Amino acid sequence: MLFLDEIDKALWKELYGNCRLSYQYLADKLEVSATAIRKRIDRLIERGVIVEWTISLAPAMIDCQFAFVEVNTEESHDSEYLFKEFYDRPEIFVILPLTTGDYALHVVYSGAEGLFELGSFIRQLDGVKETKIHPTLVDNGTKIELGGLQKRVLKSLIKDPRMSIAEVANESGLTARRVRKIIDQLIKSNAFIFDFTWNPNAGERLAFLARIEYDSRIATSESIEMKLRTDYNLEFFYSHVSAIEPVMFSLFMVNHLFDMEKIVKDLRMISGVKTLRPLIYYSATVVAPPTTTRLQELLSEN
Repeated sequence: MLFLDEIDKALWKELYGNCRLSYQYLADKLEVSATAIRKRIDRLIERGVIVEWTISLAPAMIDCQFAFVEVNTEESHDSEYLFKEFYDRPEIFVILPLTTGDYALHVVYSGAEGLFELGSFIRQLDGVKETKIHPTLVDNGTKIELGGLQKRVLKSLIKDPRMSIAEVANESGLTARRVRKIIDQLIKSNAFIFDFTWNPNAGERLAFLARIEYDSRIATSESIEMKLRTDYNLEFFYSHVSAIEPVMFSLFMVNHLFDMEKIVKDLRMISGVKTLRPLIYYSATVVAPPTTTRLQELLSEN
């Protein structure tokens, strides 16, 4: 039995792009009833796929960028020590312990100096053998100035990004009409990210990253990703694409190890793919990134 069917996957995609989409909007888009949509979302939460609805600042709001980091370790490294060092570093917000004993990290950094400082910190840790940092190709959003009314609305939404218009109006003291207009402006501004944290390893599923190195003379990251979406609509979710070399890290969720082996074998046959290495990881540790903590700090200011 499939863990996520086509409607579940479509819901995941829509809500990951904007977690405030209404049940009725999703029902009309996916041509099912609003009641069915509500039940499916509740089931995704119960299964642990959707962990928490979130709102955060776009990277441009705090002048930062995202990067994906490969950390190769020595066989005798102290895993507890490394994990604590990663966990305590504010730029590192996702820690993926790989089955090989190595790590993959999601980080944010500010400018070339911030990138150099973070790289130097990781490389000097005991047990780290090699580190590769890949600034990623993502939409960093837009930088805007926030007004007082926008902050009043955000103070409610940061507690529950899916809070109803009526509830936000009641908490903020604004009219429902004004609240609706402000939320629409916040979403369209591209200065905020309304999504959710999720667990690809929910249930007994197997999550893995396909590290794909490709020949840029033959293929592009876009052409490879289009192939993945076409051939593996249910299993493939998204890619972290390196901005400095032809490498991408594509996330899959499958039912069994055999499914992963088949996907890896097929992907190696794609025109332009030079090498492919599956990175299987244990449950991810996710902490609030600076794009979230800075928003909390901003809203706590008088």
